[in-house]
Amino acid sequence: MKKILFSFMLLAGIFAVIGGMNALDEIKGIGDTEKIKQNISTNYSAKYKDCISQESFPQSFHFPVDLPDSNRDWNTLKVDASLNRYGQTLDSTIRNLNSIDAHNFIHEEFQRSKDIFESKDISDIRKYYHCEIMRMCYDSDRFLNLGSASQL
Repeated sequence: MKKILFSFMLLAGIFAVIGGMNALDEIKGIGDTEKIKQNISTNYSAKYKDCISQESFPQSFHFPVDLPDSNRDWNTLKVDASLNRYGQTLDSTIRNLNSIDAHNFIHEEFQRSKDIFESKDISDIRKYYHCEIMRMCYDSDRFLNLGSASQL
């Protein structure tokens, strides 16, 4: 009687340990690596399907980068200085956020500038300012996506 009780307890203990380690799933052929690979590809496609692309820019978007230095007036120089500060702040913010929050922040900033750019009563200098912000967001989004893809 003691042998049967001891054998039953030993067998129950073995099944508890094997079941706890998910070893039965591997015996059946269901490996964790298949689940992980499927999950990564699903997360990757969901995360990067909404990235900023060239089509995201407004239809009337004409990027005024090719202005010669002689045509830049005092207002443009002040805006350029402000844009440099904005770019540094944007980079600092992105570095301090995790990749998903940084991705969302970039998209919100891009959309905010796009909405302002598309408003009818906006001056040319403000259009220039928001064009630059959209370009910075586009570049930051591409950089973030390339960096995140290499970490996967």
